[in-house]
Amino acid sequence: MAGYCRDCFTGTVETDGTHTGSEQQLHGRPTYVATPGPGIEPLGTVVIITDAFGWKFPNTRTLADSYARRVPCTVFVPDFMNGNALPAHTMALMEYEPPATDFFITRILKRTWSILKVIPSLIRFGMTCRHALAQPRIQSFLRSVRTSTTPTPPKVGAVGFCWGGLYAVELTHDVPANKVSVGDQEVGLIDCAFTAHPSLLTIPRDIEKVMRPLSVANGDNDSFMGRKNMASLKDILAGKNEAAGREVHESVIFPGAQHGFGVRRDWSDTLQKDCRDKCEDQAVAWFRRHFRSPE
Repeated sequence: MAGYCRDCFTGTVETDGTHTGSEQQLHGRPTYVATPGPGIEPLGTVVIITDAFGWKFPNTRTLADSYARRVPCTVFVPDFMNGNALPAHTMALMEYEPPATDFFITRILKRTWSILKVIPSLIRFGMTCRHALAQPRIQSFLRSVRTSTTPTPPKVGAVGFCWGGLYAVELTHDVPANKVSVGDQEVGLIDCAFTAHPSLLTIPRDIEKVMRPLSVANGDNDSFMGRKNMASLKDILAGKNEAAGREVHESVIFPGAQHGFGVRRDWSDTLQKDCRDKCEDQAVAWFRRHFRSPE
């Protein structure tokens, strides 16, 4: 699929997590809602725009719970895919390797059959979650979040992983569709955004348009972005910081981190686990900073 890499559809699924949030119908969409807990006042609201595995993916819900507790904030994980997220077993099919003891041709046939099984889901996802359909869904939801009086605190942030990374970045652009009237003021749909291993970006165009505070986490040789584009992204954001005379944006490069490390890499790999934990720390620190800031 254009705009994606193989690692967009591979990884591991958490099976031992206990989630503390709840599923609700919110602003017209099924949404996983995580809160800081009884008696803890949230500093703001974070909306997670997921990777291709959608709002029910266990790993994403674990992150939502952690953000809610650590920032602290209210976290919404909406179904922006209208029920067309890739099933989690797609990852196992994409990574399937037949036994080495099989005949060569048997291994080829088994591997091909495994890939063929995921094609219908990939086609459905590509057709129903393309940019022209997904972007208005996301903007509409955030418009409702921003104009709602409860349970939404004044500060709103967006998180985007992989597929959702493009949309998180686009929400930082200064365009009319990213604004809404609140009282007698016109405000942005979000105050800040964070993205890890974003896909679908067009570099440098999408980064040059960034206006609202953006934090990016990526590997040094990400299988989607690569070294050249990541270096370009970092330089553009650094230039914006220099022009502003302060650090408005940040980009953090994690050596050896694989695409998807922020959500679904193999946690038995200590390097990937360490990168994942630091990625979460980066997001938490970013939202603490901007939710407490008068900016």
